[in-house]
Parts: sequence; C-alpha cells; structure tokens
Amino acid sequence: MTDGADTGVRKQGQERVELRIGLVGTHTRRDDLEALDIWLRNAPVLEDALERGEVALVRADSPTQSEAMGGELIQDIILVVSAEMARSVAENAWRSVETWLRNRRRFAGPEEAPRVTLDGPPQGPGAGLSRDTDDDAHGGDDEPGEV
Repeated sequence: MTDGADTGVRKQGQERVELRIGLVGTHTRRDDLEALDIWLRNAPVLEDALERGEVALVRADSPTQSEAMGGELIQDIILVVSAEMARSVAENAWRSVETWLRNRRRFAGPEEAPRVTLDGPPQGPGAGLSRDTDDDAHGGDDEPGEV
C-alpha cells in the first residue's frame, strides 16, 4: 500500500495525519516489524480506535531503503489518524512501542541495537510529534505548537 492510499479514515473536510513508525538495528527486521504491527493492533489504547475506524494502521515502503538486502523492500508501519487525534494517538502508540522494544531488547543479540522511531509530518498538523527510542532526554515530546 502506498502512502497516498485511501484508508477510509478520512471524513469529508477532515485533514489526516500519517505517523510513520520505523524499525532498525535488528537482524530479523521483517519479523520484528510484523511483531510490532501485531503488538500495536492489540494494544488496548489503540484497539478501540482501530475498531471504530478512527485510526488506520497500514504498512508502506520506507523512504530509506539503504538497509535493503537482496532487493528486499524495507517497510514501515503507518498510523493514519485525523489531525485532531494525532497527538493522543502518537502518545498512546509510543507507550506501546516502548513496551514492545523493552521486551525485544531482552532477546537481542550482542551485535543488535533495536531502535524505533515515530515520525510525524515535517510541518502542519502532526508536526513536532516525532519520537526516537535513542533519545534519552524526553523522547521528543515537544510542547504543543513547537516545531
């Protein structure tokens, strides 16, 4: 599915925001991405919104294909949500990502350094929602209105 695909979340006159969740630093990236996708779909804080159609969770080709091996396309998880719900969904999804990552790191090999990022759009609604598990300070939790 491409980034511009109609996910059914958008209502007439309602702007949507795409929050991209990327995963790097593991030897089993495809399996880990699938596990994270399932984890997010079953997260109690997102499950109801997914069932009501307020949030869509899809996979799309990653804009950074540098990790592609053997021609395999790298994918990211995309949360598509209304602009009004973007901050709340990003915070809830991020808490679920952090829990999943703590569990994944327990099983990581010594040469693995699992890392997850959440990126909102660079400007407009949803800007400033980016998070990175490598950020120790405050996880990119900008105040509303900061870009």
